[in-house]
Amino acid sequence: MSIQAEIGMLDHVDGSSQFISQDTKIICSVTGPIEPKARQELPTQLALEIIVRPAKGVATTREKVLEDKLRAVLTPLITRYCYPRQLCQITCQILESGEDESEFSLRELSCCINAAFLGLVDAGIAMNSMCASIPIAIVKDSNEIIVNPTAEQLRISLSVHTLALEFVDGGKVVKNVLLLDSNGDFSEDQLFNLLELGEKKCQELVRRLREIIQDNISPRLVA
Repeated sequence: MSIQAEIGMLDHVDGSSQFISQDTKIICSVTGPIEPKARQELPTQLALEIIVRPAKGVATTREKVLEDKLRAVLTPLITRYCYPRQLCQITCQILESGEDESEFSLRELSCCINAAFLGLVDAGIAMNSMCASIPIAIVKDSNEIIVNPTAEQLRISLSVHTLALEFVDGGKVVKNVLLLDSNGDFSEDQLFNLLELGEKKCQELVRRLREIIQDNISPRLVA
């Protein structure tokens, strides 16, 4: 799975990242821990404010749904009890969608998850575990399972899926399925097959994310 990613490219925020996969490009900024507004404050743990901004126009219900899914994935990863009565702001700006936005959002969601994870690490937020996310499609006629499908492959798909897995032990062990968001027609056998393939591809991706973190964070610690 060919991806490009970097961290720490934005000033005036605590953490930032850019994640590119095929034609989908996301930039993420992380600010926190900071003092929250009274309505956001949680007495025993860190509150999350997550914003997804579309590539074109203003945010709609579509982006609100992406925010809810992103929050569900990120919440178990963060050691939130370390930051009582504090807030972390995570903003994902979609620069290029890479898919038909009127029909699909799996590529954007997957890249937002990966970008947000890298941004949190760059910000120095305490994490319980790592994560990696990939988009998957099952195409018509051949029923082939495609990881990281192109916009054209999505258009001829029977079903589309966004998979996010939680990893521990330095990314070697899968702990949990954080998200499996599926739409379309598929059988039980196809679901198990795509989960098996998705686990393998997520393991490859989390190793790549770990390399990116080591390449970018380690030199700063030495300096």
